[in-house]
Amino acid sequence: MNFSAHFRPAFLVLTAVVSFAAQAQQPQPVQVTQPDAASLRVRVYNAFSRPISMRVENLSTATTILNETHRLPAYGTRLKFNTLPSGRYALTLRVGPDRYRYTIQVENKAPGAATIAVRETTTHRVENGLAAL
Repeated sequence: MNFSAHFRPAFLVLTAVVSFAAQAQQPQPVQVTQPDAASLRVRVYNAFSRPISMRVENLSTATTILNETHRLPAYGTRLKFNTLPSGRYALTLRVGPDRYRYTIQVENKAPGAATIAVRETTTHRVENGLAAL
């Protein structure tokens, strides 16, 4: 009797279930949190070491404040907005074909006493990978 022929379909189903469970337990690729009134914590989980591009720009003046590229399996940073003038800013992240965009409203009434309000404006996957930031 050939046992491998009998158990092969069950093995394939089990493999698919284990693979799905492993994918479900992986963290979100991008996590942005606000640890205090004037900063953002950005964490990128990049299991496939795709290029990570992060840019912060002033939307009023179209000035790029930060432009970084990384290719690490995990990357994290804390962005402090307490020294920036009041206004609207954008944080744009690209991890391979995935795009994330957050708008940040900075209110800086006194030096070092900024507060920010953050809104996620876009999170999507570009299938062909040709879209630019």
